[in-house]
Amino acid sequence: MSAPKLPPSNGSRAPSPRPSQVSARPGTGRGGPAQGGPLRASILPLLLGIGSVFAGAVLLIPANAAAGGSGAISIGLIGYFLAGFATPLLWGWDAAAQRRGYINPNFQGKRGYSSTLRVLALAGIAISVVHLLIVSTVVAEKISEWLFINGFVAV
Repeated sequence: MSAPKLPPSNGSRAPSPRPSQVSARPGTGRGGPAQGGPLRASILPLLLGIGSVFAGAVLLIPANAAAGGSGAISIGLIGYFLAGFATPLLWGWDAAAQRRGYINPNFQGKRGYSSTLRVLALAGIAISVVHLLIVSTVVAEKISEWLFINGFVAV
């Protein structure tokens, strides 16, 4: 008995698909998505970005209401991190995911998601500046009060 003859191989090349594995519709053959449609960019970073900027803007209301107390510091810091840090990170996540997706020829990128996240990041930074002003005002009042009580500053 002799072994079956195999086609010559150059080592790194995968064998070509059999005719039964080739599909007439793009994206439905071997290596395409499981359900047969094109791959699309995820909307999740955009939704999270909208939510974080909205939450940062909403937190301005209680931060202003508690401007004299220590609650303003915690609310201001939470709003600062939600609006100022989360949105640029989500913009980077979207950019990296879309760049990685373009490796697949069936990928449909959504440049509008990245553009919207860029605008949201700028809005989030503006909101975070207001949060920082609220926090810095409260901290400056606490420091000046401490300095006055301990006799370091006289009026």
